[in-house]
Order: sequence, then structure tokens, then C-alpha cells
Amino acid sequence: RFPGLKMYRSHTAFLLFSLVTQILGVVIFLKGFIPIKKAVPGHATLLNLPPEPWENNTVVFQNLSANTEDVLNDSGTPLPPIFGRLVIMLVDAMRADFVYGDKGKMFMPYTRALVDSNSSVSFVAKAHPPTVTMPRIKGLTTGSIPGFVDIALNLDSKALVEDNVITQMYRAGRQMLFYGDDTWLKLFPDHFVRHDGTTSFFVTDYTEVDDNVTRHVVPELSRSDWDVMILHYLGLDHIGHLAGPASSLVGPKLLEMDNIVKTIHTALMEQDSKRALPTLMVLCGDHGMSNAGSHGGASAPETLTTLVFLSSLFSGGKGSSHVTSQVYQTGLAPTLALTFGLPIPQNSLGQVMTPVLARSSVRDQLRAAQINAHQLVGVLQANVAGFEREAGYQLYQQAVRMHSGWLKALVGGESATGLDTMGQRVSVTSLDTLGQRVSQQYSRAMETIVDRVAASLSEYDMHAMVVGIVLLVQLFFTLLAASRKFVADITPGPETWEASIPPPALLLGSFSLLLSAQVSLCTSSAGWASTELCSGPGGLFLSLTAVTSASVCVSMVIQLVFLGSWKALVSAVGHALRVCSSLPVEAMFLLVGVVLHTGTLGSSSLVEEEHQTWYFLQTSLFLVIMATPLKGLSNQQPVKRHDTATDYSVVHDEDVVENDAFVQRIPLVEREHGRRDVKKTDKISSELGEHNILSEEGGLYTAGVLNEENCVPKHVMAAVLVLLVTCRLLRSWNQTGIEWADRPDIGDWFVRPENKVSLSLLVSASFLTIFLLQWRTCGFIRSILLGLGLIGVYHYRAKTGVLAAPWVQYTDKGIFEARLVNLVIAIHLSWTCLGLLNTWCQTLQTFKGAEDYKKNKIHAERKALHTKQSPTEDGESWKAKIHFVNGLFTMLVLLEALLLRPHNATVLAVTVLQQYVLCEVVLPWTTLYHSVPLLTLVHVWMGQAAFYFQGNSNSIATIDISAGYVGMEDYVQEVAGTLTCLSTYAGPLLWFTSLLVLLVKKFARPYPAILQACFTIIITRTLPVTTYTVVTTLQRYHLFVWSVFSPKLLYEGMFTAVTAAVVGLILCLGVPLQKIGATLGLTKVS
Repeated sequence: RFPGLKMYRSHTAFLLFSLVTQILGVVIFLKGFIPIKKAVPGHATLLNLPPEPWENNTVVFQNLSANTEDVLNDSGTPLPPIFGRLVIMLVDAMRADFVYGDKGKMFMPYTRALVDSNSSVSFVAKAHPPTVTMPRIKGLTTGSIPGFVDIALNLDSKALVEDNVITQMYRAGRQMLFYGDDTWLKLFPDHFVRHDGTTSFFVTDYTEVDDNVTRHVVPELSRSDWDVMILHYLGLDHIGHLAGPASSLVGPKLLEMDNIVKTIHTALMEQDSKRALPTLMVLCGDHGMSNAGSHGGASAPETLTTLVFLSSLFSGGKGSSHVTSQVYQTGLAPTLALTFGLPIPQNSLGQVMTPVLARSSVRDQLRAAQINAHQLVGVLQANVAGFEREAGYQLYQQAVRMHSGWLKALVGGESATGLDTMGQRVSVTSLDTLGQRVSQQYSRAMETIVDRVAASLSEYDMHAMVVGIVLLVQLFFTLLAASRKFVADITPGPETWEASIPPPALLLGSFSLLLSAQVSLCTSSAGWASTELCSGPGGLFLSLTAVTSASVCVSMVIQLVFLGSWKALVSAVGHALRVCSSLPVEAMFLLVGVVLHTGTLGSSSLVEEEHQTWYFLQTSLFLVIMATPLKGLSNQQPVKRHDTATDYSVVHDEDVVENDAFVQRIPLVEREHGRRDVKKTDKISSELGEHNILSEEGGLYTAGVLNEENCVPKHVMAAVLVLLVTCRLLRSWNQTGIEWADRPDIGDWFVRPENKVSLSLLVSASFLTIFLLQWRTCGFIRSILLGLGLIGVYHYRAKTGVLAAPWVQYTDKGIFEARLVNLVIAIHLSWTCLGLLNTWCQTLQTFKGAEDYKKNKIHAERKALHTKQSPTEDGESWKAKIHFVNGLFTMLVLLEALLLRPHNATVLAVTVLQQYVLCEVVLPWTTLYHSVPLLTLVHVWMGQAAFYFQGNSNSIATIDISAGYVGMEDYVQEVAGTLTCLSTYAGPLLWFTSLLVLLVKKFARPYPAILQACFTIIITRTLPVTTYTVVTTLQRYHLFVWSVFSPKLLYEGMFTAVTAAVVGLILCLGVPLQKIGATLGLTKVS
């Protein structure tokens, strides 16, 4: 048994319950807001094709969709195929300007010559967000718009059951080959007679991953036993993730791709002379590449891609160029289906690219438009009730009537009439012009239908969304009700108003009521039932968990509001308001800043540029600290340390210790006026003195007189100026957000190939700064390990060719070097843990039994009475814990140095410098230093700003997935995801760890302070995520819901999960730290 732990079990359990409820609410809301798209089962067939509109000018859609043989006649047959074979060359991240811009002239001369000479049909194809590989492959092959949840599913692709052009070719008996990204093999299993897949996630490889594809090209071109060959090249995308589009590696890779295009196109041109039908080659990209080298967002560089159709049919200037206008990638599926005589996938929202059909007759072109429009009307009918009244359907009917008149004019020649509404005669010479009008009418109808269906696909599971919001709202108010118990030093007062466990009868009643409501909704026939919460084992589990969590929250609210003392409640609220109004300026600004940031989440522009909010709050906080008279200490005389939750604590009776939780500290209001009166819990504690407060080293100072002049010490002023200057530097290091993301920044200059030496010097200086700042907190062994680790990181980057090093003769993936650094990190962590464990084991040897245990306590009490020292004050205990948490911080710094991009090594070094200046120099001279919740808020703000200093934003495109594959030869989803998360949230993780270091330094028994910090983190995370779920629900039909609000929602969900993991880990680490403090406090007495 260890004193001081049993009394905190209920607090720990409450925090864990809060974490579970928070995660559960976010997960349920996400499931409702971003449901997995349900594809319409089955596949389109040629039986669904409409006949040409010969007989009447009025065509009813229902009569054209009969799935029977007797409706088919000669006019209902599909278009004859235009091409015989197909080669798709998909270059991952081939954005439009890589071919049509200046880079195309320099590095893709063959392809660019074909485009400029109109020997191809070329487009700028726009991809729908999210611009990641798997959803874009779905969009290219199905013609549909993938759901936003496909970002997560992109890491674990499943077989595609939705109708698509690849399956249509497979069902038609076409022999297909595939080489490249193995995502295709997962989406289309058993479709290819020959294949060779490579993983798309190992982004450090940009050579072998393409060579593995190219080695199959020439042998396959010499064979004639295939109909479709698909090649998916990944090297360009990997280069973008590693170094960005401005890298010197991009040019050679584009030239390599151009040579492959030349090889394939030349061979196909020679073979077409011996074939009845020509071969079609399609050169395209699945998505683009942002200026930072990533993708996933909705910016123009990420969505605008290359799309070039090459064939002997277009050679000699018979093609056309349309690079000045845009088409959607979804149009590829119906274009391929119609040109190869196949039915259009039934869920397709794509429009046929008519220039590809330009060599066909006008009648065939109109027939293709009719088939495409008819298929889209079918999608409209399946998704929109009362589709006959929709504008798109009305336009379709008009197009069919015009088409019928055109056919009559074609047959009747110059004597034909009826094409236009005026009854004027139609000449043969005007048929082409009138055919263009019919085609344009079909296009208008299809565009209107696509827009309407796309809007109807945004159907939300309101049941699940409401349940998620209710859980989060209940949790937030429950946390507010419990704040009196956790944040005693912010709202001190005489009244006792604390959260208590509701009686079983109330819990059971709340559970039964909520369960009945859930069952009623799930069995209702009104359409309110959620498929996520009312079906399957997963839905049952989520429902029961949600009902249980909600019943506990409801019971606690009822217990506090309706069954508690209204007088105590009103008194507590009033006292809290009075205290908040008299808080120091810095504390008031922190609280106002939390509310201010939460309010900005309702604006799409402020969500896009959220980094500006955090930069403003961070800078303003430093200015407030400078402008506020600082209260420091003078004439300090150090004495022994004090205990944890109070300014002193003496173990005088086991029962008292176990029940004396969260004793009041010095109120901030009293500190503001220079009073340091300490609350007396009993006679023993009153003998310790009333004028002890914490120093930055964690000891006590007596007889310290506050600077009555309230002057700001020069070194503190200089430290704040250092913080302001470094923050301004980091703001210019990585431009982020949307509006200014494309502007050049300091980091862009350093990553240029010609500045390789400068980048190397910068990284060296950054690593040296990190070592000098960290060696003072490390022992001899850990200092050596840190130095070796930083040298290993530099060597790893040199091996990958990013940094200059004279000892590196060649470059490769650097896997061996990265693994050596990982080994150093593992040794560092092991040594740190062993040091703490060794100290603990040595003290445990002094315990011989319960009598010795009690004897030590009595001895400690008596000694404390005579010496006026706390029995827990022990140098070895304090040093052991400080070395442990400092070791964790150093290990995390070394890991982030390995994962972050080289130019961000400076961001890491400056972050470590800011941590030292803020925690060791500035904060001890402010009133914030004496409040754990306010210290926690400061660290949360610094972590949020550091998140954006790295170059992150609320766009998926800024995620650096290359960090997930450092030191890996094969793709392991769990490891890659963890490393990517550690890299993305490096800033918040570093500042959370810094907070843990500070708390352990300040308190001998840090667990109560850790509980307060964890409580503050949870409630400050619950407030914005709860608010944002409400905002997103209200804005679910906003124009930018999928490009702005949804990515931010995913970031909020992921950061909530990361925060929950951090809080759980901190709680776990707090237990051994508290036990060591308690154990050594009772044994190290003489």
C-alpha cells in the first residue's frame, strides 16, 4: 500500500470514463456524418440501353428502362466499338502543369509534341476531393464520386463491388494485365491474367517501384494475347512526398515517364496497321501534387491532372487539344465504356468526353450522348424521389425530342421538318450544326442531373450524429460540474460542491429510459433509425456503450442539479464568477482565448486559416506577460522541498492521508496581492510555516519578499523577446493554410537542390542546439546516446541524398542508418526506465513488513515536527523522477528529429529552445506558474501553435506520409500509421511532455497535479470538438462542407484520439512516480 494513491482512484476512474465517452461521441458522430457509401448492387447490361428516339418526340423514361429483350431492336443496340485494345498508363501525382506547363516542354518533349501538334486528344481533368489514390481509382473506373471516408479506407483497400468499367471488361471476356500499385489488385481481385503489384505506401523508394513496372512493358507489347494493359507508376508521387514538386528529382522522373510513353506509343502505332481496330492509350494521373509535395486537399495543384488520349486514329493532326478547359475525371469511365462497346457503369456520374468520338459520325456521337444521359437519368431516379419534376429530367426530355427531330431530318433530307419549334425546313447542310445543338442540350441535361445527384448523395445519419453530439455535450457539462473537484486553485471557496457517484436506482432508471428511447428509434418506421447504431454486432456494441455512458452523465447531472443543494450550487457558481473576474490578466486572457478560438470554428475562412488564430493568441499571451507587472522573488533562501498537492503535506495518519484529496492551494487572488497564507489542514501542518512557495527548481523559499516595485527583471524581458522573435521566425518558416500556402517561405529556399550545403549547415546547427539544450538534463550515458542519435539522423539524411556529407559516397534509402537511430532511441528509453526502476527497487528493500512500514511513518512524522521538513523531501527521489521525465522528453526529441523533414530540424530546435526559455525563465515570474490548470493551458496553446509551425494545416494535403516509412523495407500499416501520427503531431506531443517534466519538477508527489493537468486537457479538448460537431451539423449543406469542414472534422477526431492516448499514458506514468515519492518519503528518514 502507498499513501496518496488510494484517495485518487475515483479521480483517475472519472478521467478514464471521460476519455472513453469523448472518443465514443466523436466516433459515433463521424460514423453518422461521413457514412460509408453503399453502392447499388449489380452491374449494368446492354439490355438497359434505350432505342434511338425515332417514333415520337416525347419519350417517357420508364418505358425505356424495361429490362427485357422485346424492347431491343436494331436501334437499341450499343455503339460499335471504336478501339480494339486499351493501354492505361497512370502516373501517380501527374498534375496538369507537368505536361502542359514549362516542365512538360523541358522533360516530356515527346508527349508535349503530340499534344501541341493535335496528334492526341488532351484534357485537363479535375479530380474530386479527397485527392488520394484509392478514391481516385474508384472515381476513374466507376465514374462515381467516392465518399470522404475513403481517405481512411485508402490504407486498407477492399474489393470494389460497385459497378465499374474494369469489371465490365472482365465480364465481356477481355484479357487484362496489370503492373504497378497493388491497390488495383485489392480492388479488382482475379481480374488480371498476369500481374505484378508493388506497395504504394513505401514512399522512400522512387526508383525500383517504377523499374518493376517498366521491365514488363516491352515483353508484353510483343505479345498479342491481351486486350487491356494497365500500368500504375508511383515514383513521381513518392518524390513529391519526399522533396516536393520543385525537387531536382522531378525532372529526371518526368523524362523517364516520357520515354515510356514514347516506347509504348511507337509500338502501338506499328501494330495498329495490322489490326482491324486501333489501340487506345490513355496517359493520366489519379491526382495532382500540392506545392508542398503532398495531396489530399482541394487546391488546384492537387485536383488538376493530366489526361491524354493517344491512338493512330488521332495521328497526323486528327486529334484536338482542350487544355484550356476542364473535364471531370469521372468522365473517363463512360468514355471508355462507349468507345469499347460496353454498358456504362450504372452508378456513374461521368459525362462522355465527346472529342474522343470526333472521328465517329454525328449520329453515333448523338447516340453516345443519349445513352449517357439515359444512364444518368437512371441514377437520378434511384437517388431522388419525384425525379420527373427535376429540371435535369425536363432538359433530358427536351434533348430527346430534339434528337428525334434530328433523326427525321437526317432520313428526310432537305424535305424534312420538325427539328425546331418554328416548323422551318431543315437543309442537309445544317444537320451538323443542329446536331451540335442536340449534343449541347444533352450536355446541359447531364450537367444538371449530375449536380442534383451529387447533392442528394450527401445524406447524413442524423440519428448517429445527434447521439454523438448528445454524448459530447453531456460530457462537457459533467466536466464543468466536476471542475470544482479538480481545479480547486482556480475557483477556491468555502462551499463544498463536488461530483459524487449517483445512487444505483438513479443509474438504473436513466439507463432504462435511454435504452427505451434507443430501441424506439431503431424500431421506428419513420426513417429515423441509424444503420450504424441499429444493425449488426458493431451497432449493438456502440448503442449499448453510448446508452451506458449517457446514463451515467444524465445521472450525474440529475444528482448535481435536481438532487443536490441549490444553495451550494448557486454559491459555487457565484463564487466562481467572482474569482474569475478578479483573476490575473494572464489567467483571464487564457480563459478568454479558449472561448475565442472556439467561436472561430463557425467560419469556413477561419477554419482554413486556423493557424492565424493560434499565432495571434500565442503572440498576444507573450505581450500580455510583458505588459503585466511580473511578481518575482528576491532575497531567496532555499529550504527543503514540499509535497505535492499542497504547499506542504505531512503524513500523520494513514486514514487522513488517504481521504485528504486535493487540499486547497494558495488562491490566485491572494497571490495577486502578494499574500501567501497557507491553508491549515490540521495542527501538524500549521507548524510548517505560512510563507513557503515554489521555486523553479521545485524547492521551498522562505522569507522571500515580492518585488514591491513590480519591475520586470531584465532577463525575463529578454526571454519574452526571445519567444516573440522565435515565434515570428517559425511563422515564416513554413507557409500554411490555404490563401498563403503557395507563397515562398524560408523552408522552401532551404529545400532547393542548389541550397543543399546551406541546408546541411542548418541541420548541423539545429542538432548542435538541441544537444546543448538537452545535455544539461541528461546523465553521461544519455548524453552520449543523444549525440550518437543526432549524428545518426544526419547520416541517414545524407544517405538519402538530402544532406551533404563527404563520407557518404553513394545514396540509397538509408534503411540501415534509420534503424541504428531507432536502436539508439530504444537503448535510451530502456536506460531511462531502468534508472527509475533501480531507484524504486532499492527503496523497496527497506520494507520488512507492516510494522516497519508504520514505524517509518511515525518516525517521519516526529522528525517533521521537530525539523519542520516534509518527510517526502528526498534528493534521490526527486533526481530519479526528474531524470526519468527528462529522458522521455529527450527520447521524443530524438525520434522527431528522425521523422521530421530535414528543414524542420530548425523548427524542432527552436521548439526545444522555447520550452527552456518559457518554463525555466518566464513562467516562474508569473502567477500562471502557481496554477496547474493555467500551466496546462499555456502548454496546450504552445503545442497548437507548434502544430502549424511544422507546416501542418486543416487540409489533408499537408500530412507528410513519408515519415511513416523511415527505416522500413516493407509496408506495415500499424507502424506506418503510428510514425505518421507521431510526425504530424510532433509539436503538441513535445509540449505535453514538457508539461509532464515541469509538473514532476515542481512536486515531490506529482500525481494530484497530473490529475489536474489531465482534467484540463480533457475539458479543453471537449469544448472545441463538441462545438465543432454542432457547427458541422448546421453547415452540412454548406458549399465547402467537403473541402473545408470535413477535413477539419477528421483532424479534430484524430487530435482527440492523440490527446486521449497522451492523457492515458500520463496517468500511467504518474502512478510509479507517485509511488516512488511516497516510498522514498517514508524510508529515507534517519
